[in-house]
Amino acid sequence: MSENYNIFIPELVPLENKGEEAIVRGIADVLFPDGNCEIHLFDEIEEYRFEDGIHVYPVKWFISPWLNREFGLGVSYEKLRDSSYSILRNGLHKIYPNWVAKHCSALVKTNKILNQIHSGKAPSGEKEIRLKQLLDCDYIVAGHDGALDDRVCHVIDVFMNYGKKFGVFGVEFPLTFKSPAIINVLYSTLAKADFFYCRTEASHNVVNQNFPNIKSETLADPAFGMKPVDSSVLNQIIGRNNLDEFFSKPVVMCTSCEPPPISRYCFEDIKTPDLKLSAHRDLYAELIKHIAERHDVNILFLPHAIGPGKALDDRIIANDILKRSGLSEDRARLLKDLLSGKELKALIGSAEFLVAERIHSMIGSVGVNTPFFVMGSKTDRRIKGIVCDMLQLQDNVYYLNNPSKDECIEHFEDVWSRKEDIQGRLQNTFHKMKDNLENKAKLMRKFIKH
Repeated sequence: MSENYNIFIPELVPLENKGEEAIVRGIADVLFPDGNCEIHLFDEIEEYRFEDGIHVYPVKWFISPWLNREFGLGVSYEKLRDSSYSILRNGLHKIYPNWVAKHCSALVKTNKILNQIHSGKAPSGEKEIRLKQLLDCDYIVAGHDGALDDRVCHVIDVFMNYGKKFGVFGVEFPLTFKSPAIINVLYSTLAKADFFYCRTEASHNVVNQNFPNIKSETLADPAFGMKPVDSSVLNQIIGRNNLDEFFSKPVVMCTSCEPPPISRYCFEDIKTPDLKLSAHRDLYAELIKHIAERHDVNILFLPHAIGPGKALDDRIIANDILKRSGLSEDRARLLKDLLSGKELKALIGSAEFLVAERIHSMIGSVGVNTPFFVMGSKTDRRIKGIVCDMLQLQDNVYYLNNPSKDECIEHFEDVWSRKEDIQGRLQNTFHKMKDNLENKAKLMRKFIKH
């Protein structure tokens, strides 16, 4: 029987977003394809929980909440609070940039408990028991998505003081950092990594430019390696969602983007955020109506993210698009079940085609050989780095910066007409990608098992 390994991912991973979940489950499946691995990570929760092989710890134990709040539009207390914290951090970067070198109060308090446990004190309360679990983890794998920042480096530093080692797998860095002080904090920690894999060439270039002494490589996003559930589980999903009759026709599945990228970067000729969001939903509605009627297929929206918060709940957006399309529920609907990343990937494998605004839904489609049409913004570096550069499928992308209904439909039709050819290319590309991930996983396991 294989030895079981515990991998600590020291970053905030909002598991309500199934793309984020796909990354961490991909890390587990790539590194330990036999399933002999459990993942430990942080999320915005109040108490520790364990679900389906993932140990989830409150991020507030390690990173003070004000450090994770992002600027947003709105007049609610939460929006005003979060925006104020974001403005405060940006101000500190300008007037006192070295503030990022200090450990936050939450980490200082937790480190005191960790030190006591490491020194031999028997854990007595729930928090101490769970912190002991983290101290007992075999290895740290950092780099989840774009979350590896100065705060995460402080967490890594704390656990390195207790003998833990780490590597970086799947990291995405911003093109520029807000201050040289942040670069110094990152380099001080990341120079000690056993391995260093970036998910796009752009991030690889950022490493070469800012951390020239770190040897990094470009490697596919870990989510590409996540395994789907088997066909028996897929059949159960279709059955309990009353989709058997729905699947009597070919099904085109869809994912929708959250509002902020649309309101900030798309529909550039429209000035107000609300009108941008409305135009986006009208465009998407016209597209799915065309697809359903022209190709005699059914349309199924997948809730690829259900939070955190209403602003990131795909179900709200999808329901609005469906309403605007005027299609009946027997032809177009939203999946009601809240599925895991592995279940969603299997379901996408049963589709005739995928219209993707969620990049990780597109990543899932590659491994199950489902052709796709991507809609997004030119500012999304994942589109260039993953779809265009890595997959060489730039012709499958329609940019929403200055879109038109007719142009979008025409572009879709071009991609649809090539779907059999795209399937062949996906199969070949994924085979090479899978081999590369497996070869690099062998090297990473040597450090983990050392």
